Amino acid sequence: MTTTPPEPQQPAMPTHPAAPAPAPQAPKRARNVLGLIALIAAALGFIFACIPGAVIVGWILLPISFILGIVAVFLRGKSKWEAITAICLSIVGTIVGVIVFVVAMANIVSDSFDESFSEGDTVVTDPSTDGSESESSESEDAESTPAEGSRENPLPFDATFENDSWAFEFTSFTPDANQIVVDGNPYNDAPGEGEIYVMAEAKATYLGDDEGSTFEVNIDYVTADGNVVSTWDNIVAGVEPEFGSESMYNGASDEGKLVFLVPDSVDGLLRVEAGMFADAVFFELP
Repeated sequence: MTTTPPEPQQPAMPTHPAAPAPAPQAPKRARNVLGLIALIAAALGFIFACIPGAVIVGWILLPISFILGIVAVFLRGKSKWEAITAICLSIVGTIVGVIVFVVAMANIVSDSFDESFSEGDTVVTDPSTDGSESESSESEDAESTPAEGSRENPLPFDATFENDSWAFEFTSFTPDANQIVVDGNPYNDAPGEGEIYVMAEAKATYLGDDEGSTFEVNIDYVTADGNVVSTWDNIVAGVEPEFGSESMYNGASDEGKLVFLVPDSVDGLLRVEAGMFADAVFFELP
């Protein structure tokens, strides 16, 4: 019986474990443009909120940035850090703005009470009179005519007046300031039908003992029908210098311009309240 010799076995080839597949990389998030806009608005709002004279601008920008930040957080595939930073900054800026406003108002009220509860007697200087009238005629006129500087008996435009804190005067009046407003900033609102921009220039000199601010001096336009028009009713940019944002000590002055959008009849009065508790003084237009 014959046997077949076993076939020689081939040596087993060494096997190598398969290399692990590379881990998938997370897709890079795209830039969040809306979040970036919210962040810029929040930064500007925070800066303005720290300035007493411009805090209202901060209060406008900060809520806008907060809303934009909330929307930007929920955008898919976009980076989130800009939006989150804008939300946090808008919240902190709002808190800071409230603190700045409260402190500024507290200082103004404190200064006013330190001087007196009222601004004292108003002394009027009218260049159109020479003081030659007798005391008897003045007393008779006082009984028959309204108080000088009232709405019924306004001061001449070129008159000046003083109280315990301020000396005030108007230096010029422009009855048609439309072109000035356009030249100041082309994005200013155009006057509507039956409306026109007017511009008054004013000068206030501080007479108090402590620090004062022309933020206390409020100037409005009063129409013939009795409507009060403020510069805040239609904000105009680019007409410089603006009146009403200077801090100062005794003897210093603030001169600047105020723009009002009024009926084109231009037959109203200018009203001045020179101090937190001062009586209103009315001026006729030139």
